[in-house]
Amino acid sequence: PSGDPYELGSARPLDYGHWVAHKLEQISAFRIGHGEAVAIGMAVDLIYSKRIGLMSSEDCERALSLIEAVGFDIYDSELHRIEGGRSVILHGLEEFREHLGGKLTITFVPEIGRKIELNEMDEAEVLESIDELKGRVEAHCK
Repeated sequence: PSGDPYELGSARPLDYGHWVAHKLEQISAFRIGHGEAVAIGMAVDLIYSKRIGLMSSEDCERALSLIEAVGFDIYDSELHRIEGGRSVILHGLEEFREHLGGKLTITFVPEIGRKIELNEMDEAEVLESIDELKGRVEAHCK
């Protein structure tokens, strides 16, 4: 076998959480570092996976709790930035498509230890996922 074993299929498993991360780093003027941005991106994708029925609520909560337990924040207010009447983070989807050569392929985790690839994301559901993530973080801070 040739090639990188971590780049099987169209999406690269090591890109998990990166469509959000790249944009989040940029719009925060790099106040949010790469690792933190990836953790937040993973959190958005975990909630999205749960909301569209790919992942159970239990697995989603387990994964989010683990990200927090190792010391990462899973939300930043930059996720809600609006410019020109549109969510800035959603521009990250199109930029990630370009990064991948024109075809959007995003790795998702339907259950811990398994991955699938999706070629599109529902923008309204992404925004709802971000809202849900914000609510979860706010509830835990009380």
